[in-house]
Amino acid sequence: MIEFLENHRRAFLLTGIGICIIAIIATISPGTGTNILSSGLSYVVTPMQRGLSSSITWVQGHFSALTNNQNLITQNRELQEEIHRLQFENDRLSLAAEENAILSDALNMHRRYAHLPTMGARVIAADPSDWHRSFTIDRGTSDGIAVNMPIIANGGLVGITRYTTPLSARFVSVLDYRFVTRVISPRTEDIGTARGDPTLMHQGLMRIDHLEATAQIIPGDEIVTSPCSYLFPSGLRLGEVISVHTTPDGLARYAIIRPTADISNMEVVLVITEGM
Repeated sequence: MIEFLENHRRAFLLTGIGICIIAIIATISPGTGTNILSSGLSYVVTPMQRGLSSSITWVQGHFSALTNNQNLITQNRELQEEIHRLQFENDRLSLAAEENAILSDALNMHRRYAHLPTMGARVIAADPSDWHRSFTIDRGTSDGIAVNMPIIANGGLVGITRYTTPLSARFVSVLDYRFVTRVISPRTEDIGTARGDPTLMHQGLMRIDHLEATAQIIPGDEIVTSPCSYLFPSGLRLGEVISVHTTPDGLARYAIIRPTADISNMEVVLVITEGM
């Protein structure tokens, strides 16, 4: 039997091909009657056509989704690049505005204190243990900076140099307990001693001691350096009175003042470089 099939394999193959061709023709031939062969084949062909159509639709939909996804990825990348560019531009403009503000402050200080021998300097560091106490500037002995030179900012007196190196100097602020100077109220001519106070420093305040019991200063009065101060030129603004008190023994008065200059936000200062 096997040998018979092998000998007639070609004939069987040709017969099968013929049947398939006839079946295909029968399914596509026009006519109003229902052909038995075409009806039978429709049970086989129709599900295959439906399956093929569904497959094609799925592939088309999947490919479309992939294409849309790729477009979204491309758009997202472009948007991210634009955001980064805008952020960079915003940072650049912010730095430019900040630099302009610093230069403007420096110019205003030079104009205000044009009658004094000064040198501009940038604040480059603050005391890491307490930013109220001392600061470092980018000028030193190689620039002519020495110990006990007054430091002023746009608002007024902010400190005095205490340590120097060839390229930098450190100054203690007016809030530091080591800072002491004689001051006066221009309105009342009451004289006292301004000093940093450890209990007030963290509030950004200092005090004036040794006011006479009859002192007439009141909150809102301006306080400036006195002509009696040998380290500072007279008339430098130091602060504003916010409260006045009488000592427990009733023999004197003292005042709490807020420095005119913003000690916590100094960028540029002036060093008074010559003696008074």
